[in-house]
Amino acid sequence: MIFAASFASYVSTAYGGLAAPPESGDAHDYDAIAFNLWKGRGYGYYWSDPAYRAPYEGRVRYRSLLSRQSDYYPTAYRPPALPIVLSVIYAATDRNFAAWRIVNAGFMAGAVTLAAAIAVHFGGLLAAPLCALVLLQHQQLTRYSYVFMTEGIAAFLVTLLGYLWIRNTTRDWTVRKAAVCGIVLGALMASRSIFVLWVSLAVFIPAVGTASGGRSRLLGKAVCGVCALLVIGPWWARNIVVTGAFMPTGTQASLNLPSGFGPRALKYDGMWRSNPGDGVEQLAAEGVNPFSIEYEVRLAKIRSAIALEWMRQNPADVLRLMVLHVWQEVRPRGRFPWDWLLPAGLVALLFFWKRPGAGPLALMLAAQILSVALTWGAGGRFMVPVHPILVALVCAMAVTAAAGAGRTGLTRLQRHPQPA
Repeated sequence: MIFAASFASYVSTAYGGLAAPPESGDAHDYDAIAFNLWKGRGYGYYWSDPAYRAPYEGRVRYRSLLSRQSDYYPTAYRPPALPIVLSVIYAATDRNFAAWRIVNAGFMAGAVTLAAAIAVHFGGLLAAPLCALVLLQHQQLTRYSYVFMTEGIAAFLVTLLGYLWIRNTTRDWTVRKAAVCGIVLGALMASRSIFVLWVSLAVFIPAVGTASGGRSRLLGKAVCGVCALLVIGPWWARNIVVTGAFMPTGTQASLNLPSGFGPRALKYDGMWRSNPGDGVEQLAAEGVNPFSIEYEVRLAKIRSAIALEWMRQNPADVLRLMVLHVWQEVRPRGRFPWDWLLPAGLVALLFFWKRPGAGPLALMLAAQILSVALTWGAGGRFMVPVHPILVALVCAMAVTAAAGAGRTGLTRLQRHPQPA
């Protein structure tokens, strides 16, 4: 019921623009990579392909995209989950943009449904519809339910991991359950490179039963970690081969590191901004084709070297920027009540701290905050995938507190009945 209502809500919101081409920005990269995967060229860009450009031709808003010209070249910049899913959809529907938006609505509706299940665990059945209703009012989640971006997949996978971990905590952990959590962790890393630190959550898998009837503290951790690496490992190996360098997670982090740590980062208080310098002039002077994997890798090396040297010389500013990165994700922006979602979620975690499952959710939240601190601020985008879990906790706390207040009032009334 909750999934159907959420799905219908998200699809109806996007209905007028279901078949429109992808939005400007990151979406064009994902569309281009998916198109080339569909056509069998590989994981890369071919900006001059007339078939790829056809949906954008004649539209002023896509002038910047249409100015790009190149032969096919591989890339290691964007994470693979969205382009791979999108390429499968393109193969099945002949590049129908509406099909992706419908699938993406399904991912976000799945996140809402799983969040409602988490709310039930902490607050009972009444918390489920409240959680779903609140999430459907979340404008960021609604927007990301129909765009060509990674937030929908990421929100679904984060909420799925939280749900699985809670369910396993309330029952008995097994090797199979640890393996499933590892697969979800690997998929998370494939959806967004920022989730690479989440693989450390595997060390918190508790003891699992063994074939001999005993219990092992290390087996579940090892199985979870190995399964995560089996999912993401081929992508990491491919990147090392394609780039000719030890860049398993790709070039995105290295290319953007000066935007997170350095004079540019300080100028913008830790907020990511497009970087027109830091190696661009050098490569242009050398005549390196900007639409090539060579350019991508060399620029990544130059920028990471610049940023790492600056970090070595300015440790105090590094710590300051780590705080600013997190602040840029959670600072108030005049969007009540969403500005207070993280503080309210932390209060809810303390409220439910002794309940099974609260600890793992706290670890997930801590992993995401640390990941943001070590990268850069993105105006709230990086925290969006954990919002369904935060809303679930807050709604469960509200229902539990209201029920408790109601019981207290009833007890007092029974003890001190009003005179007739």
